[in-house]
Amino acid sequence: MQTITNSFQTKIRDLVNFLNEIAKGFERIAEEIDNHSLKTAMIAVAMESEQYAAEIKGQVAYINTEMMLSGNTAIWNEIEMNTEQQAVLVKGGEIDALCNNCDAYFTRLYEDVLMENCIYKNFKDIITYQLYAAKCAFMKIKLLNTIRFNNN
Repeated sequence: MQTITNSFQTKIRDLVNFLNEIAKGFERIAEEIDNHSLKTAMIAVAMESEQYAAEIKGQVAYINTEMMLSGNTAIWNEIEMNTEQQAVLVKGGEIDALCNNCDAYFTRLYEDVLMENCIYKNFKDIITYQLYAAKCAFMKIKLLNTIRFNNN
């Protein structure tokens, strides 16, 4: 059985670490949200991120490759800092900025993985699905955020 390259493994590790960071970050932020629909959507992103990380780890195990994970929170810290800088002075601006920043990181990390040469088509299919599902989840959060302030 063919193993994955060091570059591919590094990108997968970075993606899994990011997914774990996102899960913790969105859970923490969801606790502060008073709108039930928005809170539920943010918790769903956290849960899906954990699920995506588990799916990727399962695929890596199937390929018979070990992957070392770290508890690195540098990406989440950077997202939060960028969110604070980009949040506009309108109601819900920080949620929109958070989604935009997370979407940018998701896109970059997932596309980095997809650009690697990997003979495991199912693995790439899973990665592609996760990328598009995450984009839809962020669009939903932004929509719910907009609606919550338009209804007041």
